Amino acid sequence: MKRGNSSHRPEKIVFENAILWAGKPLIKCNGGMCVCEGKITEVFHKGQESIGDGIVVDLAGMHVIPGLIDAHRHFLVSAMLGTQRDASGWTSKGDALGQIEAACRVSRGGHEWVFFSKMDHTKWRKPVLPTIREIDAVACGAAVFVSDITLHRGLVSSAAIHRAGLSRDRLRCADDIDAFKSGDLKGTIWEEAHGRVLFALYRDILSSYGEEERRTIIHEEAERCLKMGLTHVHDPGLPWDMQIHLKEVQERTPLKLSWSVTSHECLYLHPEQKDEEQALQSDHAPRSAKFFLDGAHRTAASMPVMAGVKALVRAGIESASGLSLAPLRLLFEQKIVLQGGSLAMPYLRYRDINDLVSHASFFTERGYRLVIHALGNSAACQASELVRTLNPEGGSSIEHVLVMGEEDLDLFAAAPSVASIQPGFIPIYAETLLRQGAVPYLKVFPLGSLKKRGVPVCISSDGPCGPDDPLYNIRRAVDRKTSDGVVLDAGEGISESDALAAGSLGGSESLGIRNDGLTPGADATFCVVDGDPFGAGSRVVQTWIDGVRVV
Repeated sequence: MKRGNSSHRPEKIVFENAILWAGKPLIKCNGGMCVCEGKITEVFHKGQESIGDGIVVDLAGMHVIPGLIDAHRHFLVSAMLGTQRDASGWTSKGDALGQIEAACRVSRGGHEWVFFSKMDHTKWRKPVLPTIREIDAVACGAAVFVSDITLHRGLVSSAAIHRAGLSRDRLRCADDIDAFKSGDLKGTIWEEAHGRVLFALYRDILSSYGEEERRTIIHEEAERCLKMGLTHVHDPGLPWDMQIHLKEVQERTPLKLSWSVTSHECLYLHPEQKDEEQALQSDHAPRSAKFFLDGAHRTAASMPVMAGVKALVRAGIESASGLSLAPLRLLFEQKIVLQGGSLAMPYLRYRDINDLVSHASFFTERGYRLVIHALGNSAACQASELVRTLNPEGGSSIEHVLVMGEEDLDLFAAAPSVASIQPGFIPIYAETLLRQGAVPYLKVFPLGSLKKRGVPVCISSDGPCGPDDPLYNIRRAVDRKTSDGVVLDAGEGISESDALAAGSLGGSESLGIRNDGLTPGADATFCVVDGDPFGAGSRVVQTWIDGVRVV
C-alpha cells in the first residue's frame, strides 16, 4: 500500500490508528475506516485494518468525528462583520457617543452608513443608552445604526430612520420603536424595527460592492467555517435578494450552505406568499420558513412569583453593595406582569395562535419545514402548539428554548420537533439568568431534560451573537461552565457522545436531512481533531466533505 496524505479523491483511502466517534448512537472506539469514491466503505476496530490497494493515512491517535454542522448561524451577518465597527469595548454612554462622533467625522455626513455592532450595555456600570437627540447631536447628519450583541435591539439616528423608511405605524408591533409619553422617539429599536434597518443597511452596502468583491466576502467566511470543522452551515433567515449571494458562492466553496426563507422587509417578520415565490432553493437542505415568536431581551416567559422575589432581593443587595442602581435598572428594564399566579414577560409576537397558524400553514401546505424562534418558555409552548396543530410534513425545528418549566417540557415533548439550543451562551448569560431568579425554578439550556423526554436535540451557535466555534459549544453542553468556572444547572448537562452527536448528526436532523455519521455506506464527511474534542486545547486539523479533504 502507498502511504501519505491526499487532497483529492483517490480510489481508496484507509485511515488507521485513530480514535473514532462512529455509529448511531455515537460510540468512541480505537480503530479506523476506509473511504472510497466519497463513501465510507468500512469502519474497523484496532487490529482489524483492511487489506488491499489504496492510500493509508496514519492518524497517530487523533480523533475522527462526524462532520460538524451549524444549523443556526447567521452566516451572511458573520460574513459582513468586516464592514462594521466594533462596539463591544464600550463601557458607558460617553464611550458610545464619543465613538459615534469620531466615526461620523470620518464619514463627514456622507451617504455611507455609520454602523457599529456587538454593543452590550448590560455590562456598563451605568447601563443607560444614548437617546436619539444625543446621537443626532454628534452624527453630523449621518445614518447611524448600532446593533447590540443579540441582533434584536439597536440604536439609530434620525437619518437612519429616514433611510430605512421606518415608522411606528408601519410595524406589526409599534412598541418595536421606543417612544416617550410625548410621542418623541427615544432612539432604541427592537425586533422588526431593528431588522428593517439591518436589511436596508446591508442592501446599501452590498450594492456598493462589485460582484467579485461580494463573492470574496462570502467565500472568506465559508473558508473560516471549514477551518473550524463545519461542513454545513444554515442561515436561519434570509430574504430572496440575499439568498442569491449564498447561491452564487456555492459554486466556489465545498461548504454546504442553506437558509430559511424570511420576509423581504425584515428578518423578524414572517414571510409571505411573495417571499415564497421569489425564494431560491439550496441544493443542500429542504425548504424552510422562519417565524419569530418572541425576541431576545424581550423574551416571552413566565416563572413563579418566588423567582421574582429572589431576583428583586438579589438586585437590591447588588445595588447596595456596589453603590450603583445598575442591577435594579436592568431588572426593571423589562416589562413584568402578574398573570395566572405567575410572573410573565408578555412579549409574544403573536397574541392569537390562529394568526400564527394562518401564516405558517401557507408554507407547511407547500412542504416547507418550520424554523421557529422561541427563546422563553411561553414562546416555546406556543411553538409546540403550532407544530401539534399543523403537524408539518416537512418537520420543524424550535430554536433557542432557553428556559423551561417541567410542565413546559412535557408539552414540548408532545410536539414532533427538534430543539436547536446554543450552550455556548452559558458563560455569557449565566449571570443574567441567575440575576433574574430563573434557577432553580426553571431549567436553563435544558439539554438534559429534553434528552430524557426523547426530544431530538441539535447544538448550534447563533453566531455571531454567540461563540461560533462548534467544539467550544459542544464542550459547554457537557461541562455547563460559566465564565468564572461555576457549573450552571448541572442536571441539564449531557454526555460527550450525546453532545458530539447533537453538534453533527443533530444539525442534520434540525435541517431535515438524513445523516448516518461514520457508518458504512454513509457520505465520507468528517473531521480530524488533533486530540480529544472535549479537551480545551484540541482543534480541527482536517475537514473532509464527501471524500475530499477541504482543509
